Amino acid sequence: MKTQFEILGYDFEVYYRGKYYGSLRMQNPDREIMGYSGRQDVALSEDWNYKKKHLKKGTIVSTECVPLCGKLLGSFKDKMNILETSKVIYNYPI
Repeated sequence: MKTQFEILGYDFEVYYRGKYYGSLRMQNPDREIMGYSGRQDVALSEDWNYKKKHLKKGTIVSTECVPLCGKLLGSFKDKMNILETSKVIYNYPI
């Protein structure tokens, strides 16, 4: 699939018992499948702290990698064609 957006990086999100526990910013993805479909259960290799949340080494957490998208790529005509075929309504001059 061709990328329609500029990729600014990747967000590595951590979930414990179904609750969001924090994220890390990465330049390269650590897996092929992104988003919810690419969730993996991983045992932490070291203690993990994020703000006031603490997880001990060996805790099993779910992780997810999400691309951070920037601006839409392509010419003006290509951009308008993408927006027209999407389900969202945008106002732009014809």
